[in-house]
Amino acid sequence: MAEHKRQHYLPAFYLYNFTNDVQKSESKGKEKRETKIYHYSIYQEKMLERPIRKVAFESYLYSHKLGNGEYNHSLEQELQLVEDKASNAIGCLSDIYRYMLKTKPSAIEIKNALMDSVTEILIWQIKRHPDLIKKFETECGNYLKERERPLIGAKEMALGVVKDKKSYDIIKEEFEKKNKIIFFTSAKEAHFITTDNPFVRFNRSGPNGIAMDGTEMYYPITSNMLLFMGGNGKRKAFQLENDTVFLQQLNEYMAKYATRYIFGKSDIYIKNIVAKIGLKISSGSRSCPLNSSPPPS
Repeated sequence: MAEHKRQHYLPAFYLYNFTNDVQKSESKGKEKRETKIYHYSIYQEKMLERPIRKVAFESYLYSHKLGNGEYNHSLEQELQLVEDKASNAIGCLSDIYRYMLKTKPSAIEIKNALMDSVTEILIWQIKRHPDLIKKFETECGNYLKERERPLIGAKEMALGVVKDKKSYDIIKEEFEKKNKIIFFTSAKEAHFITTDNPFVRFNRSGPNGIAMDGTEMYYPITSNMLLFMGGNGKRKAFQLENDTVFLQQLNEYMAKYATRYIFGKSDIYIKNIVAKIGLKISSGSRSCPLNSSPPPS
């Protein structure tokens, strides 16, 4: 069915959270996917502003073709349910954020259900990136080729790997062990960017696997909130962070792991990040992101 053709690997509701007030106002009354968003295209080496529906998607990314020529969209439909839950949860967190800005409470409770919905979509975000799906499809294709079986089944096999519950449960179990802090900003100039690879990790003393001691994990939720996970524990809290130097360094670190896009509510700020990490804004050949610098201390 045509309505399932354009499948986003970054949900439209998620990207909407990284647009600015002017962009939101201009699209008032329309679907969120019609809102324009600033983004740097790594492949094009250009700063652009386009509707969300025109970025971070591929045709039939989560669907595979059946023998009769039709598509099976079961994974796309499963992801939509996850996105709906996450959209509601992030909406609730945004309400809490606005409440904190207004009342400045000394502490506030974060319900487990809200955090679970955020980490659920994060796990899927790790598993659903098109580069990973293509890697799986290539490996499955080689497997089928060696056994002289039809290659048409490679995509279905690859999506089966993506849906594998065992890998999901392993990541979920590790996330459940971690302290979870939501950094939030209140100053106008303080905000977070996001990318097509929004989940980044850092370990100062060794490998940055999610189960390794010392690994810090970052996931921007909106332009004003970022989930930090690190150290084993049950702590869940909001923490104000308006240090623009710290945020600049953190945003630069996240941008270095982008492979396709860097998104943010300010085109000027994105251009600054792009320059800092050594990418070009031109019409020439594609530059590759760097991956060498640590995040802020």
